[in-house]
Amino acid sequence: MTNVRVAFRNVGELWSRAWFVALDRRRSRDDSAGVSSPRLLGVAAAIALAACAAGSSGGDTPDAARPDSDAALDGPTTPRKRIVILMIGDGMGRGQLEAASHVAHGAAGQLFMESLPVRGTVITAGPSGTTDSAAAATTMATGARAWNGAIGVDVDGVTVETAVELAHRLGLPAGVVSTAALPHATPGAFTAHRDSRHALAEIAEDQVRVVRPDVMLGGGAQYFLPAGAGSVRDDEGLVVELESAGYTVVKSAAELAAARDRGPIAGLFAAEHMTFAIERAADSTEPTLTEMSLAALDRLDASPDGFFLMIEGARIDMASHGNQLAEAVGETLAFDDAIRAVAGWAAGRDDVTLMVTADHECGGLEVVEAHGAGVLPDVTWRWGRHTNAPVPVFAQGPGTEVLDGVAVDHRHIHQVIASRLAGAPFVTPAAERIADGRLGDLAHVAAIQSNPSGFGPGYNQLDALHLAADRRGLSVGVSGVFEQGRNAVVVLVDVDFGAGTGPARLAGALTDTSGRADAILAALRLDAPAVSGFGADLALVAWGTEDPMIEDNVEEAGLRGLRPPYGQPDDLGWYGAATNFGEGTRARPSPAPPLAPVVARGWETQVPWQRLYPQGRPPGARLALAAVLVNDDGGYTSNQALPPFPAGTANPGRTVTRLPGVVVFEIDADGDGQLDAVTSTSVLP
Repeated sequence: MTNVRVAFRNVGELWSRAWFVALDRRRSRDDSAGVSSPRLLGVAAAIALAACAAGSSGGDTPDAARPDSDAALDGPTTPRKRIVILMIGDGMGRGQLEAASHVAHGAAGQLFMESLPVRGTVITAGPSGTTDSAAAATTMATGARAWNGAIGVDVDGVTVETAVELAHRLGLPAGVVSTAALPHATPGAFTAHRDSRHALAEIAEDQVRVVRPDVMLGGGAQYFLPAGAGSVRDDEGLVVELESAGYTVVKSAAELAAARDRGPIAGLFAAEHMTFAIERAADSTEPTLTEMSLAALDRLDASPDGFFLMIEGARIDMASHGNQLAEAVGETLAFDDAIRAVAGWAAGRDDVTLMVTADHECGGLEVVEAHGAGVLPDVTWRWGRHTNAPVPVFAQGPGTEVLDGVAVDHRHIHQVIASRLAGAPFVTPAAERIADGRLGDLAHVAAIQSNPSGFGPGYNQLDALHLAADRRGLSVGVSGVFEQGRNAVVVLVDVDFGAGTGPARLAGALTDTSGRADAILAALRLDAPAVSGFGADLALVAWGTEDPMIEDNVEEAGLRGLRPPYGQPDDLGWYGAATNFGEGTRARPSPAPPLAPVVARGWETQVPWQRLYPQGRPPGARLALAAVLVNDDGGYTSNQALPPFPAGTANPGRTVTRLPGVVVFEIDADGDGQLDAVTSTSVLP
């Protein structure tokens, strides 16, 4: 647990001077000198300003600056100007909001963004499982699903029109603002088309030569400058091209403020990402996110018909990757400050649609104990990676009512953008199955548990096996509760049920122990069910609620090949699968309280057909599956299997145990080589 406390004290005019002392309580409490943490001594005006801006009223907004929800929602259906502003807090989940609100206001729920009248939830999972910024931003920018790492291209690798390009097609200007490098994932997804987010120099080329947003403000100068010091390029760079295309190129806050020309503008304020708000020196030449946002609005608003603008608080995510609480709080408050300014700019207008959300949560941040305003709370971090936790969406203005009080996905955000820019009705995106841990869209509840868990109800229980199939692949879901950092769920998959090509008796059949998941499979004390023709060709494994993305090959979880051509018994094949655990299904180990299971929520995996059938899905294909919960080393079997053991079965333990049955999944009953429109399941024996 991170146990860091930072105290702030007023020493003068808060808007113009540094005003606090940062104390790192991780150091000895007996240190009477109060030695300060060098990392936290830089906590800067972003936190101070956000706290000060709200005054002592706990976050109340002055009437002149507060957005009027009635005016925002009751204006003309299609105002003369169509202005859409999307603000993305990269990596900003509810934990980041709560921590920032406690520091600035002494209580949760007091950030300015949380005062916006429309409030909903965004489910962030994507085709890869847990999404990254590139895929999420691509979906918000284009309305199309994308694999992690993709920039402006869909799951089939096809270039898709972005919101910036849509605005241009409709005759409207558009721009992007970010505290990251401009070719980075989120701004890049709105302004470029590349297979990989890591092709930063090429993304910059797309921004300058192809998409050409009217406003680009952020970092990343090294991707635009000519070869030499301060550049990663080996050519003449892109700045001359920008200037030849009519852009004003600025490199400091002063130059941005002085730029009066109403033509396109490119701001390159840092070599890579812009400096964390709390680490900026008083004489920093970098503009704040608020300054960049207002400059972009002022320039784009010269258009008589409206515009589109994406504003990203990028470094919330970067701080959260490093579990840097002070930095994450500072960036969240700087982002909230920008939202307040943007909403103030829009106050009294009926032509502005403002949405605030995140691409995903990062770090699994949770507040454990708060210590009042000006003090960092005690928190826990799950890890340094993204999570699939739902994130909030806050909004105001025409078209945003469709987000109020409901759970949506990133495609809905794009659809609001598109409908408002075009002055067209909102069209709800079609239902689409994603491995998000919400199992209600899996057509078949194929087996239901009959035993209370011998591994601790509320910590480890497999309640039901859910199955579905579509053009993308096989979806497998196990509803229940799963303990973080302990025990493993194993789903055995027979892709050609009846042929018996894989091992039937698993006890002793596998010898590869090169990774945790491999070792678990090698230690299984299981016999095949008394069903002829079953052989496990592959296995889905998740130890300790690890949830790798489809691009990941990790030791703790994933898809394993047990026999040729998928792998060898002594050298299992490793394959990625899109995996997620639904919210509220991962229990912390005892003595943490047990969780009540949530209906149709649990572990969900989607496996592409080409992983199951490398040579193509054969006519008459049918699968057989069985799930089981085992301990950390795999050799101790619980009484949690699906199909279930007979009612009243205790944990079999370390004895060789016959699986009680399999679920047969018919996906091509008519044998025509095509996926059946209606699939079916049955349990044997």
